[in-house]
Amino acid sequence: MEDAVPIGEGWTRHSAELLVHVPSQVFFGQRGDKKGKYLVRSGKEFSVCPAPNVATDFPIEVRASAASVLRVDAVQGQGRADDRKLERAVVIAEMPKTALRALRFPLGFLDAPAAAYALFAGTRGSSAAHWCASQFHQRLLPEIAKRIHGWWDLEGEMPEELLYRGSHVGSLAKLLRENLEGLDRDLLAGPHAFSGCDAAIAVLVGESLVVATAGQASVTLLFEDAEAVPLIAATPEDGVPLTRPTREHVYEGALMGLDGSLRRAMSVWDYDGSGSSANSAEAVSRILRAPDAFAVLGLPPSATTPTEARTAYKRLALKVHPDKVRDCDAGDAKAAFERLETAARLVEAIAEHKGEACKELHRVLRCDALTTSGATSLLMVEPDAEAHQLKNAVAKVKEGLMKAQVCGDSEVERLVHQAVESCRVAAETLRNAQQWGAPGALGERLSGEAVPTRSLRGLGLRDLRVIGAKPLLRTVSWRIGEALRVALCCGATAELQCSDLEDSAKMFVWQPKASAREWATRALSLPGRTDSSASALCICARDRLDDEDDDGRPLKRLKTGPKSVRVRHLLLRCAEVGKMLLEDPMARRRRGLLPSRSPAEAEAELVNMLKQLLGSRGDTDQDRLVSFRKLCQQHSECSTADNAGQLCGDFGWISRGQSEAAFDAAVFGLRVGDFSDVVTTSRGMHIIQRLA
Repeated sequence: MEDAVPIGEGWTRHSAELLVHVPSQVFFGQRGDKKGKYLVRSGKEFSVCPAPNVATDFPIEVRASAASVLRVDAVQGQGRADDRKLERAVVIAEMPKTALRALRFPLGFLDAPAAAYALFAGTRGSSAAHWCASQFHQRLLPEIAKRIHGWWDLEGEMPEELLYRGSHVGSLAKLLRENLEGLDRDLLAGPHAFSGCDAAIAVLVGESLVVATAGQASVTLLFEDAEAVPLIAATPEDGVPLTRPTREHVYEGALMGLDGSLRRAMSVWDYDGSGSSANSAEAVSRILRAPDAFAVLGLPPSATTPTEARTAYKRLALKVHPDKVRDCDAGDAKAAFERLETAARLVEAIAEHKGEACKELHRVLRCDALTTSGATSLLMVEPDAEAHQLKNAVAKVKEGLMKAQVCGDSEVERLVHQAVESCRVAAETLRNAQQWGAPGALGERLSGEAVPTRSLRGLGLRDLRVIGAKPLLRTVSWRIGEALRVALCCGATAELQCSDLEDSAKMFVWQPKASAREWATRALSLPGRTDSSASALCICARDRLDDEDDDGRPLKRLKTGPKSVRVRHLLLRCAEVGKMLLEDPMARRRRGLLPSRSPAEAEAELVNMLKQLLGSRGDTDQDRLVSFRKLCQQHSECSTADNAGQLCGDFGWISRGQSEAAFDAAVFGLRVGDFSDVVTTSRGMHIIQRLA
């Protein structure tokens, strides 16, 4: 008797009778009493579960690309482009192919198309964005492989074939949220903890699009003949910003800049020498920003006696008393004076009754528990201290701190609790450094950089978690039922309104890179933005069509497209700054010096040419054919531009696999008469038109 055969790929032998799909831990009986059954195991017992999803190929055609633009006045003399570009993008056009090639396992139960996209915009540099981009697919794809019974996130009634699978059906929205939570958790523990990033991610499986964002990010749907739909807006519908500085932020250890940006305040950095040299306004500001009572008084490390506390109080009271302050807000002056009085009372009470404990409390609060050096100083251990040594050190310091308690004083209890919490954070800092690596001096220096309040809801930024920073994660799903573009925006581009997205790239309905570049360019021109770069990611989706029938009408199909096509193309050669152009035997031979341009400059030139070709709605296909031929004759740097008359720029007939992968993917995704997006190959950058 023949063995039963399971659905899909990825099954391996578990026993003489059973196969197992390792990622999902679903078993299949090939023979015996379990033959033909799908099983899950609980302990030593097996129970029957529904059959896996039978992958369906939906007739949807998808193209996606990201684009970045550097601010012109930030290009000169500021290091490499990678250092100035704060954003990182990930485009996985075919998840099953990527999983098989990169991670060595199949995704045989996913509906098609199956694609994933991510855009991360860095805060305090690009290190967090770069790390998240490198981790995104490595975490996402194994989790997708665990669910072989299908996915459902759309509104409305679940299809019957999924309904009977019940709880075995997965949720992409839940998966994306967990992906962002995991990235945030490990980012905080790793060497990039003081860096941060906003995020917009999307997964398309079949006709189901699920998106998720963290922080200052937006996702917008754009249609050819309908109004844009903001799936996730950068600000809530009531117009209130996602993050707004509060008095609690400022009064609990945060420094507020004149531009509204925040950073954590530490007395060791900000409050030494805050005494007689400061004027009234500066004294008020320092008191409000101080992270603890000792910092409020501006006490040096050795000053912990009641007399020293009273002296510091009297010196500052003359400066910040509400009746004497004239050059700052009266409410701030009153709050500062109240805080000064409270701080003086606390320190005097502790110093008078618990002198040695007061010194220890002051020492602990002056140490920055978030840095390796501060943590070792606080716990008085070596950076490579073992787990039991850290545990003993924490217990010892806590024991000394608890002696500072003054019976019945809740404010003193709060101050002691703050120091005890610093012990826990210090131990965590050292454990993280040992397991994941320390941020180093450059990384730790990031905690001194201010962060715009709009970025306090993103990933990372460990030092700002103590003053209220917390990721804001949002997810939304959408059914792809008509042609549309999806705009994933982060950082600077998240500030764009729907009208900006529509107006700046309305002609690029099937050119995702050109659309994304236009959005990024528009974002850098917004009033008040000083970002060194801007990026966006565009996803284009439409019905997949067959070749035209005898009546000239396109037909829906499930095939893979034509075997050969005829195209015309325009080539601009380019090279990175400081590098020579590659030898190209098919290059156009012109008199004089070859033009010198970077890839970014070539991309910008080609996008402008696409605007000329697609910008006028009144142009017929024949008009555009003629216009493109003229552009090829004037600008193309391929020898095909020297062809006479109608053949100018004509690349001839191309079969699948004959050209580079990027060129192939572009030309075989075009319909007759369509223009491609900006396409990059080893020869340079192209615009391509399918002729037949």
